[in-house]
Amino acid sequence: MHELESLQALEADNRIPGYDKKIYAGQNLLHKLENEKIITRFFPLHEADKLKCLGDEWYRKLWKMQPLGDIRNYFGEMVAMYFGFLGFYTIALFLPGCFGLLFYFVSWRNVNALPIFATFNVVWAMGFLKAWRRKSAELAYQWGTLHSVQFEETRAMYHGEMGINKITGAMEPVYPKWKRMVQFYGVTIPVVSVCLAFAFWVMLLYFRLQYMAEMYHRETQGYLSAVLKYVPSCVYSVAIVVMNNYYRKLATFLNDWENHRLQSAYDNHLIVKLVLFDFVNSFMSLFYVAFYMRDMALLRTTLATLLVVQQIIGQIQETVIPFILFHRRAKNISKSNNSLVGEDSVPDEASNQEHVSIENVDKAPNQVSPEDKTQAEIESAMDVYQGMSDDYLEMFIQFGYVVLFSSAYPLAAFWALLNNITEIRTDSFKLCRVFQRCFARPTANIGAWQLAFELMGVIAVMTNCALVAMSLHAQKLIPDMDSLDALLLFVGAEHIVMAVIMALSFLIPDIPRTVSLELAKINYQSKQAWRKERSLAAKKHLCHRATSRSAALEEKIMEE
Repeated sequence: MHELESLQALEADNRIPGYDKKIYAGQNLLHKLENEKIITRFFPLHEADKLKCLGDEWYRKLWKMQPLGDIRNYFGEMVAMYFGFLGFYTIALFLPGCFGLLFYFVSWRNVNALPIFATFNVVWAMGFLKAWRRKSAELAYQWGTLHSVQFEETRAMYHGEMGINKITGAMEPVYPKWKRMVQFYGVTIPVVSVCLAFAFWVMLLYFRLQYMAEMYHRETQGYLSAVLKYVPSCVYSVAIVVMNNYYRKLATFLNDWENHRLQSAYDNHLIVKLVLFDFVNSFMSLFYVAFYMRDMALLRTTLATLLVVQQIIGQIQETVIPFILFHRRAKNISKSNNSLVGEDSVPDEASNQEHVSIENVDKAPNQVSPEDKTQAEIESAMDVYQGMSDDYLEMFIQFGYVVLFSSAYPLAAFWALLNNITEIRTDSFKLCRVFQRCFARPTANIGAWQLAFELMGVIAVMTNCALVAMSLHAQKLIPDMDSLDALLLFVGAEHIVMAVIMALSFLIPDIPRTVSLELAKINYQSKQAWRKERSLAAKKHLCHRATSRSAALEEKIMEE
């Protein structure tokens, strides 16, 4: 299947046979055919034996380490890198989860202890991201993708007037950069701004409903009003998920319309759009409560509700619903195959010539087994896996809930830990049993998501320092402390923490020493092999010259 996916048009090819569709030399044929709706879908089938062994060692064992090597061999480096990140992040959450649980039940109401917990959380966040950089380099070295140079092909959906590629010298579509910039600044940014304004309006509506629910509870003091007090937060959590889902479709449409040439550029622009809206939509209400309303109790309640409700919705949306649909489709296809088994068992001569097994060309016509046929039909009805963007985005939002306002709700890391323990298994089950098998893609890291997580860590430093300064000022723990003193305290604490984090980041290299030594050995061996090859080539050249001179001298002596 990998060889089929790599098929490219030749220099003599300029149109798709039987269709008025232009192609150019070097263009990926299958992706072009799929983009033009000539091929509805193509995907690799699951291998039952390998998948069963992988599942036994992966999602069926809750407390066992993930078999990243087997995941990489079956799904490729990109999928394995995501699960490596998810597993590493989950293990790292044990420390703030346990510390936050202890802090919550022992001294979280003590304002004097807030700076300790806030400092611990932001240092942990930046330390975790630095440690993951080193871990990803180690994994990439093991898989042979570290420092590898990948030449990207032009995307199948990319269009433009034919021109010459300055790198390859081949003819391919060329789209002016100024047009893309006009589309981005003239259309994309205004549309995204309108979406953000709508999200802000929804947030204000939520606070209005929350205020009405609390006033009703104060007047009645009943059990029903106590329950209704939490309804606006739950409804707003669901609204955030719904708005995020609709915005992802809009962001994908805008990204397609911008007509990016390379897949990496397409992915990076899509990540920027998704991160921008989801960050504002998910955390705008928390910033509003923390720094405008300055209500720590409401901040704690809102944060807990958003975190727990969105995690529950995510589990149902990502796993339960696709699993039910998958079994329903498989059942329907099995019934249809059983009803047609009589017709398939006595095929005529014409159908014998048409049905050829793609998996084994040596088989005679019409030798596709009913099991293979059923498997292909069942998997064709499965949902297409759209990549890792949604999964990374989910972890990005969760990471923000854990670190941005950790001093207000210490249990955030604990709930995230419980969610991720099941998230690893549900995501792996989803890949193995719910979605079609995806093509393997090489990667050396998590790409632009690393930068997104690091920016979240920087923002977390500022928010936690601000919360601590506001708490100390509100409780009058420092005598004669006014608003200006609180601001100076915030700026000073933020600069100190950032200086410590930057110093540690500078002193600790991104690549572990063991990997650096192995890379140095490989580099040394390559140079030695090159020198040896040059030496052998020089010796052969000298021997050839000596032989030529000796032959010439003998001829001269014979002539004399």
